[in-house]
Amino acid sequence: METRLTYCRLCSGRCGLLVDVDPQSDRVLRIRGDHEHPMTAGYACIKGLEAGELHQGPSRLRQALERQPDGTFRPVPVATALDRIAARLGGIIRDHGADALATFRGTQHYMNSTAFHMLSAFIRAVGTRSRFSTMTIDQSAKWVTDLRLGVWAAGRNRFEESDVWMFVGYNPLVSVLGNNGFTCLNPNKRLKAAKARGMKIVVVDPRRTETAHFADVHLQLRPGEDPTLVAGLLRIILAEGWHDREFCAAHVSGLDELKSALQPFTVDYVSRRAGVDADALQAAARLFAAEGTRGIAVSGTGPDMAPRSNLAEQLIETLNVVCGRFPREGDRVANPGVMSKPRPVRAEVLAPTRAWEQGRKSRVRNLGMMMGEKMSGVLAEEILVPGEGQIRALIIDGGNPVNALPDRARAIEAMQSLELLVCIDPYLSETAQHAHYILPPTMMFERPEMPLLFEKTAFPEPFAQYTEAIIAPPEGVVEDWYVFWALAARMGLQLEFDGVALDMAVPPTTEQLLEILVREARVPLTEIRRHSRGKVFELEPEFVAPGRPERQGNRFQLAPADVIGELREIAAEDPDINSCRAGRKFAFRLSSRRSRTVINTSYRQTDFARRRMPTNPLWMNPEDMRRLGLAAGDAATLRSAHGELRVVVEPDASVRPGGVSICHGWGGSGGAVDGTADIGVPINDIIPAGDYAEAINGMPWFSAVPVDVVAAGESITRPVPAAQE
Repeated sequence: METRLTYCRLCSGRCGLLVDVDPQSDRVLRIRGDHEHPMTAGYACIKGLEAGELHQGPSRLRQALERQPDGTFRPVPVATALDRIAARLGGIIRDHGADALATFRGTQHYMNSTAFHMLSAFIRAVGTRSRFSTMTIDQSAKWVTDLRLGVWAAGRNRFEESDVWMFVGYNPLVSVLGNNGFTCLNPNKRLKAAKARGMKIVVVDPRRTETAHFADVHLQLRPGEDPTLVAGLLRIILAEGWHDREFCAAHVSGLDELKSALQPFTVDYVSRRAGVDADALQAAARLFAAEGTRGIAVSGTGPDMAPRSNLAEQLIETLNVVCGRFPREGDRVANPGVMSKPRPVRAEVLAPTRAWEQGRKSRVRNLGMMMGEKMSGVLAEEILVPGEGQIRALIIDGGNPVNALPDRARAIEAMQSLELLVCIDPYLSETAQHAHYILPPTMMFERPEMPLLFEKTAFPEPFAQYTEAIIAPPEGVVEDWYVFWALAARMGLQLEFDGVALDMAVPPTTEQLLEILVREARVPLTEIRRHSRGKVFELEPEFVAPGRPERQGNRFQLAPADVIGELREIAAEDPDINSCRAGRKFAFRLSSRRSRTVINTSYRQTDFARRRMPTNPLWMNPEDMRRLGLAAGDAATLRSAHGELRVVVEPDASVRPGGVSICHGWGGSGGAVDGTADIGVPINDIIPAGDYAEAINGMPWFSAVPVDVVAAGESITRPVPAAQE
């Protein structure tokens, strides 16, 4: 047995691992957290600790598959599959234009540095504007806020130097997802250390989450009332004068207009509507803005998958803006970045652009583009609706949109209607089951890697790590990046990888591609590679530079007309509106939640996941279950205005009465060997594609959905109307 050092790449936690390997067979025997790792100090979640099954389990695909006329799959050599894919892509682009080819970046794609940059190179070479990702199916409200409010170029206050922190619908102890302010590297240890040094924590969440156990104030609001509650916090802060007047005077526009629009959101109104204690609401505002001096409000998918998610994110970030929670000129930059090109960090506002209002709009629902992407909420419609620009081919890397998109039946119809669907996937996922070609990629232990994406925000210090491939891949799999290089080569395209023209006759190696990505790094790759566990490097001190004169007029826009309009709509509507749909009132509000055993739609089929969580139950407050005559493990019907599901109910005292929660992204076989069995239920079956969505970005509502729950076999006295609102 040999113990090999590496780090996990299943999520942004990037935990250091010790992997025991049989050197004769290259088989993973055991995985442990690396207690000497500089960032994660021994922590690793169940997924990382069981990653040997991901590489060696029976469900993993080890050969490229081609769909046959009868719908079955037949193994083919990778080169043959690539030849045929390239030929069909060339014909589709020739006949229908570049936009007829779409690409979709899945969750696992983002943890693969070379694949991320190679897909970008492929997109540029093809010229397609049909670009989609998981970002616009769960947290695109953050993009809307950046483009509508503005961004502070020097970043926000860091967790390690803060005395107060607010988590809104964000539970990093389970999701272990960072990059939005909180350092998700051994998160439990970091929270404990922060509390020990005196940090005060506010949690806003309908459930008493694992993170909420650290809270000094927990505002357990009704699902979907995040905009109401944060508006109330802002009203208190501005009325009490707890905001940063100097920062606002220099960098903010619309403060008076925002104050006026917030007047209806009194403590009494917010307390009644959001269902939170009035004293706790005031205490949270005081703790964050008056007693705290450094620290920010951060959010997760909670508010971002609920109605009015764009307004919720705007108001959450407005908390940070009015309190001036940003580095200033002269402050030391904690992590200038080891692996990236040096760039100055400036104390200035990057003005909002409202990019979705410019350029090409979607053929359906008239949605614009953001950050170079189209909105995934309309992907199925872009495929199914005929006309110029209709998507006819789709390449998916590391994603499973069938289980992520709203209206699952329509998503399946869309995948089946494509002239060409290519999935780069190690499993026969629900989406891959409809593909024309499935190309199985290497898994994380089988490729070299560096944690390049989000390095400045993911790590609190200038940390870098290089890991070799620690086991050999099966013979029939390929690197994700190679698929895009090989297709481009066959299509006669020239790729520029991070600005470097590639040889299109001889493929590069992954090591060579990583060398390109860090060619202008502050620390040479040869030095980074010397430290197998990674290292916190000592760099020349860097400080926040002054803003540029030409940007002195840039300001955060607190009160654009659409934000003020939404605030007025909330204040004017019936407070009970979020429990109603299709002309009737529902008894519960459904929220999505995460599980430690899976990542979004991935890994439900593994033995380790199925032992711990064989299905995605509907969690309910025990008191609600008793009232309905339900016991743990009972079957029940979960019904929205759009449809119904058979679910298994389980008690969870952390769920607020009147709320229910379930994991999104389940249903189907997950690519399991016993593929006829369903692993959980797909809540997107009861979420329509257009009725429950945001106007700007088409973001579907997977949380705060009005639902009823009844024991299996019972009926609801008020029938659900067929018509939708």
